Amino acid sequence: MTDVAAIRAQGLGKSYSHGVMALEDVDLEVAHGERLGFLGPNGSGKTTFIRLALGILRPTAGSVAINGHDLATDRIAALTDVGYVPGDLGLVREVTGARMLTALGRLHPRPPVLRERLLGALELDDTALGRRISEYSTGMRRKLGLVAALQHDPPVIILDEPAAGLDPVVQARLLEMLEERAQAGRTVFFSSHMLGEVDELCDRVAMVREGRLLLVRDVAELRRARLRTVEVLFDGDVAPSAYMVDGIADLRVEGHVHHFTMAGDPGALLTRLGALAPRDITIESARLEDVFRSLYLGDHSQCPES
Repeated sequence: MTDVAAIRAQGLGKSYSHGVMALEDVDLEVAHGERLGFLGPNGSGKTTFIRLALGILRPTAGSVAINGHDLATDRIAALTDVGYVPGDLGLVREVTGARMLTALGRLHPRPPVLRERLLGALELDDTALGRRISEYSTGMRRKLGLVAALQHDPPVIILDEPAAGLDPVVQARLLEMLEERAQAGRTVFFSSHMLGEVDELCDRVAMVREGRLLLVRDVAELRRARLRTVEVLFDGDVAPSAYMVDGIADLRVEGHVHHFTMAGDPGALLTRLGALAPRDITIESARLEDVFRSLYLGDHSQCPES
């Protein structure tokens, strides 16, 4: 691979004639082999960005390119490198799943080298493929769309809410497959509002709010910044000053039980608590949800600077 980015948006914007700004001045670069989670609630601009990156929509400002191919001038070359699963999956309902995969496979210049592995991982057997798509559940249609998009082992994978409708076991298998493809150098652009999926899979996250790019951060960086809920039980009276370190907030003492939140690395706190010999310590698992909730509401205090 060259140093050309897998996905590059520069000053990207989309507005409509009635004055609605769907996306504004977005600069974003995704490297080859990177797994980027693209986050935001409905209406924030996630799907608009994806449609611009696929040439489904034309930008009113800026540009977007896939592997150096500008979507406005070289769309066919760009899309040759892309496997895409939309949030609203439209499939011809009166054909069988097998016929749909065959038809879509013939339209792509790359051979469907991953088809059998994907069918096994996503639990689509010959019986399921022999049925008409009109008989499929939402989850089965989602599985078929994933196989169709990924079977050619595309260099760039763009997924819009890919795990919607999948049971937890199949979701886990999908994430394993995506991680494997990223390790093989494929790029995964993963749009979702499910932070657990992003936390498990992605290297970086980008968040959009009201059509603007709010932040781009390493997942590891956000993990270090997020809040933990701590409860400490002592055998006797202990002054909070004995263990106080930077990052502690919302302190509440109830008898011998101390409750508080902790931001950042807990190493210094644990060292001080160890010297006090507490009877019990409970630290709630840190969640990305807490960081993103505060960021989305406009509080950047938990997030390191770029």
